[in-house]
Amino acid sequence: MATVNNGRLSSEIFVFLHGFTQDSNVGGGGQIAKYIASLFEVSVEQPNLNQPSFNEFSVSNAIDVINRLYDEKQNKQMNLIGASMGGYIAACYAERYPDRVKKLFLLCPAFGLVARWREFLTDDDLEKWKSSGSYSYDGRQLHYSFFNDIKEKHSPYPQVSCPTSIVHGKSDQIIPIEASRKFIEEQKTKGLINLVEVDDDHYLTKSLSQIIEIVSQFLL
Repeated sequence: MATVNNGRLSSEIFVFLHGFTQDSNVGGGGQIAKYIASLFEVSVEQPNLNQPSFNEFSVSNAIDVINRLYDEKQNKQMNLIGASMGGYIAACYAERYPDRVKKLFLLCPAFGLVARWREFLTDDDLEKWKSSGSYSYDGRQLHYSFFNDIKEKHSPYPQVSCPTSIVHGKSDQIIPIEASRKFIEEQKTKGLINLVEVDDDHYLTKSLSQIIEIVSQFLL
């Protein structure tokens, strides 16, 4: 195991941002968080982004959660590790607060969200969601403010200015790999971003050892 500079770690923290339904299985996210904690001998913060509830979840609310964590940790710079929706939120946060984020490590990040939702929701579906206020997702109710928030307040491909490493499965059917490719195309600072395309799906279960190797080299 590589030697870690503990002096450096005194000024930064590691934060794992979960997927849409607080699922830590994407990219073996929970296991990656445990590995990073062991590697750096630190606690990896894992805030619940579904606040105040899943029904009221939005990217803006998730950014508020991260801001509260930043304040609690006395303004330490953050290394954000994000899976799926958490990856998109991490990039949105880095765009809004570039001075607060040191590095981004993203697993199948959910870029291009509005277009992706429009692929399986018709205009009538969206109108019903808007008028009723709620949409049934995975057995739970999600408020229309979630969709309106990503449509009106957040870029589908946030601009980031920190070193960024992305791992995305070429067979991902939930967030197709084209989303990460498009993200890089849209960047003004492409040289800071590296995309590793793996022969895997959205959950990256076959690529865990490869991900561990990548994250070790990237975050050290």
